[in-house]
Amino acid sequence: MEKDLKADKVFISYAWSSQEHEEWVVELAERLENDGVEVVLDKWDSMEGQNLNAFMQRSVNDPSITKVLVICDEVYTTKANGFEGGVGTETVIISDKVYQDVEQTKFVPIVADRNEEGEAYIPTYLKGSKYIDMSSEQNYEDGYEKLLRNLYGKPEYVRPKRGTVPTFLVRDEKEVKLITYRALSRFKHQVEKKPKNIEVYFNEFTVSFMQDFAAYAISNPVGKELQQQVFTNLHQTIELRNLYIEFITYYIKETENVNANLIIDFFEELYPLIYTKDSSTFYDVQFDHLKFLTTELMIYTVCSLYKYKEYSPLKEIVRNQYIVVNDTDREIDGPVGLFNSYKLLIEEARLPTTGQKYISNSGQLIIERANFNGISASELVEADFLLFFLSYHYDKLDSMFGWYSPTTPYFTTHRIRIMSKLKSKRFFDDVKELFSISDVEEMKTLVKDFKDFLKQEARSDGRSMFAHNGIIDPSEVAKF
Repeated sequence: MEKDLKADKVFISYAWSSQEHEEWVVELAERLENDGVEVVLDKWDSMEGQNLNAFMQRSVNDPSITKVLVICDEVYTTKANGFEGGVGTETVIISDKVYQDVEQTKFVPIVADRNEEGEAYIPTYLKGSKYIDMSSEQNYEDGYEKLLRNLYGKPEYVRPKRGTVPTFLVRDEKEVKLITYRALSRFKHQVEKKPKNIEVYFNEFTVSFMQDFAAYAISNPVGKELQQQVFTNLHQTIELRNLYIEFITYYIKETENVNANLIIDFFEELYPLIYTKDSSTFYDVQFDHLKFLTTELMIYTVCSLYKYKEYSPLKEIVRNQYIVVNDTDREIDGPVGLFNSYKLLIEEARLPTTGQKYISNSGQLIIERANFNGISASELVEADFLLFFLSYHYDKLDSMFGWYSPTTPYFTTHRIRIMSKLKSKRFFDDVKELFSISDVEEMKTLVKDFKDFLKQEARSDGRSMFAHNGIIDPSEVAKF
C-alpha cells in the first residue's frame, strides 16, 4: 500500500525575510523530503552565479512540479502586493494562473505569520483561497499533517459513499409515517458524534418510539370486525418492531456499559400505552395486538442481550419488580411477566396466515414474524425459554404475572442450545453470572429442580411437557 502512494513534487516560493525565517523554510523542506516528498528549493537546487529570477520562473512553470507552496509572511505579502524583487516576479506568473483558473489547486498558501490583530498575511491574489495555517507552535503540527495529506491526496475528510433513499420516503403514502425512522437515524448520528451522551439519546429515541406505538391502537373498535382489526394492526407493527430491534442492538453494541435501568424504565413507560383508547367504550381484546408486540419486544431485548453476552443487565431485567399503571389507571407491580399477558382474541382465533389454530397462536406468530436479519426463530425460542427459566430461578413465576413462554410448543423442534451448551464447563463458567451461581453443584441442583417443576406443571398444563423434554439431565452439567 505504501508503494502505491506518491506525493506531488513541490516548489517552495518564499521571501528571504530573515535568517530565522529562511531556517524555518529549510526545516520544512527537509521534513517534507524525509516524508517522501520531492522538494525543489533554491537553497539546494540553484548555484552561485545562476539567475534566480529565471530559476523561479522555470520552477513555477515546470509541468513536473504539481504543487507550489507559497510561504506567506509579512515580507512576502508586502513584496507580492507591490510586485517587488523575485517575489514580485513570481507573483506576476502565479497570479495570472490563479486568476485564469479559480478552481486551481496547484498553488497552496502556507501561512507562516500573522499580524498583531491575528490576521493571516496573504497576498491579494490569494485572498479567498483556502490556506494551511502553520503560523504558531500550536497550529504547526496540525498544519503539517494537512499539508502532507494534500500532497499525498489523502484528505482528512472524504466524501462518504452515497447510500440509498431512506425507507420512510419510499413507503406507500397510505402507510403510517413512523417518526421512529428519523429518531433511529438521529440516535445513531448523535452516538457517533458524542458517544458519552448515549443514555440521553436512548431516552430521546424511546419517546418517539412510544408515540408510534400508541398510534397502532384501535380507535374505533367494531365488534364484528374487531378480530380483523387486531390482526391487521398487528401485521403493520412489524415495521416498528424492527426499528426497535435495530435500536436496541445498536445501543448494546455501542455503549460502554448496558444500563439495565434504561430498559426497565422504557418497558414501565410503555405498559400503559398498551391500553390506548379514544373513548370509554372498548373491548378488552382490542389491545391484544399491542400486548403481543410488547411481548415480542421483551423477547427480542433478551435475545440481543444474551447474544452479546450482556448477562448482568439481562439478569436485572428478569429479577426486577416492575411498577406500572394498568388499564384502570391503577398502579400495580409485578415481575417481567407483566409484559406477557394473555391475548384472548389472538389465542382463540384461527390465524389469518394459515387459517389454523395452534397450541399457542402467540408462539406461532412469533415464529412467522421472525424476519429481522441476524436474529433467527431458534434464537427467539431460546430467549423465550431463558425468560421462563430465569423467572423460575429468581422466583418470579407468580400465578398472575409469571412469564409463561408463548413458544413452549417449539422447545423441542427448536433445540434449546443453552441447555446443550451447559454440558460444557467453559460455557458454564461464562454464564454462571446470569444465574448468580458460583459452582457446578448449584447449577445441577437448579436444573434438577426446574425439570421436576416442569414435570409437575405438565399435569395441569400439557405445554410444560415440551419444556421438560428439552432439559438436560442434571448430571451432564459442566461434564466436558
